[in-house]
Amino acid sequence: MRKLMSVLLVLVAGFGFAQQTTAPDFPEESTSKPVVTEEKPVQATGSVVYNDGKVDYVGANAKFVITAEDKGSGVKAIYIMVDNSLAGKYADPISFTSEGKHTIGYRVEDNVGNLSAFKMYEVVVDLSAPEVKIASDKKVVALGDALYVGRGASFTLVANDKYSGVKMAEYAVGEGAFAVYNGAFTLPDQNGFQTIRYRATDNVGNTSETKTYTVYVDLNAPKVSLSVDPAAFEKDGVKYVPAGARVSLEASDAETAVAEVWYSIDGGDYLPYNFPIVLSAGTHTVKAKAVDLVGNVSEEVSLTLVVDADEPTGDLVPSQK
Repeated sequence: MRKLMSVLLVLVAGFGFAQQTTAPDFPEESTSKPVVTEEKPVQATGSVVYNDGKVDYVGANAKFVITAEDKGSGVKAIYIMVDNSLAGKYADPISFTSEGKHTIGYRVEDNVGNLSAFKMYEVVVDLSAPEVKIASDKKVVALGDALYVGRGASFTLVANDKYSGVKMAEYAVGEGAFAVYNGAFTLPDQNGFQTIRYRATDNVGNTSETKTYTVYVDLNAPKVSLSVDPAAFEKDGVKYVPAGARVSLEASDAETAVAEVWYSIDGGDYLPYNFPIVLSAGTHTVKAKAVDLVGNVSEEVSLTLVVDADEPTGDLVPSQK
């Protein structure tokens, strides 16, 4: 009984906590000066080990091995404490089934009762793959089940990892091979559906599922036209319309839809088109352009008209016949 009580006191003093537990077969600490050779650090096997400068990170299937040596009488036993719970003598590699921070405390006894200093090893078990998302620098339009982007759109990947951090992200376009992501990338200059595959890997080898992002690349600009009502009368290449004639703009788009129609009169600023335009008397040039939902801009069209608001005159001349 006295032996058991002294063992428990040694554990509380050596490990720095007073948790109530069943005392394993730890020896009483010798009063003589220890001469145990320093044991080697805890070593992780079966997994990538990543250190961020502060702590080790490991992935799934990691096992932790403790080795020790003694130049004199030899090593008798290694005593361990796992996650602040006494675990007795070390016999087999240690493993963890839950992710997050874990600790392994240990000390070594030689065959004449000398005990090494207590050491603590801290490790973070990372079982989660990174999360990765894709984004475009251009407006992405959803129509039904399809996504549309315009010419020149570039794409970026953003990845985050809960524990060890992101080591790399990768992407592939169409059936091409994966490439390491180093910054924004663009798609081939081809009209139609294109697919991006992407994934990310953390510093201990966890890789996310490969995701796909399919987008329709719309390279076709809308078309816009000008008309006048009533129809212009053309003489010597000049188009004449009466006062009050109405100039209308019409636009269409083959892939998405027309978002905006703009017009300018006589070189002035472009204005949004909402209803037919009525011009004042004189010569005027109307220009127009249209923009579709993904930002493609049509070619500019123009129409020059002379608004003839003058009433004709006539004289009655007597005939001599």
